Amino acid sequence: MKLGFRLAFTLFFLLVHCITSSQTELPQEERSEKTLRLQYAQELETKVLKVGPAHEISIGQFALQSFSNTSSRFFTVSSLSPLKSNDPLEPGAIVLRKVQVDRSLEFEEGTTKFHHATFVSIVEFVVVGASGEPQRILGHSEQITSRTIPFSADDTDSKDKIANSIQSAIEEGLQQIVSLKDFPTFYKSQNMFQR
Repeated sequence: MKLGFRLAFTLFFLLVHCITSSQTELPQEERSEKTLRLQYAQELETKVLKVGPAHEISIGQFALQSFSNTSSRFFTVSSLSPLKSNDPLEPGAIVLRKVQVDRSLEFEEGTTKFHHATFVSIVEFVVVGASGEPQRILGHSEQITSRTIPFSADDTDSKDKIANSIQSAIEEGLQQIVSLKDFPTFYKSQNMFQR
């Protein structure tokens, strides 16, 4: 009787262990199919905005950092890698291609007295659906205003305002991407192409 009880208990334990293992492994497989490889134009690594005769800001680095940090809020990212200008675009590709910061200075009418500066960022993504057709997605930031002359001795926050502006444009672009009708096919396209 004791031997039968031990045998039954051992079989029950093994059965529970096998069921538990298979249940925890299944979501892991699904998770690997629900990840995306993101890319960016390699020239973004060195993209700068000249803000004075001898001063520049690495807006490309701001864009890459924002892309890396923000994309994980929209989907699971398996990798973020550079795309050279002559590399082909694969089906399911999501590529951050360009970043641009437009700025303007406003002066009081009829004077040279500074009034305010504005910053607006635009980013361009290229996405390739299952059909293989590339589609351009533009992300725009809201206009950000500064009351100090940008990058003057009194200015302490223009760099942060530009970074926030780029972050906002990236978020808007990613929101448009996940709203695309064929966005769910991107996972499948990337996984098929990878195999």
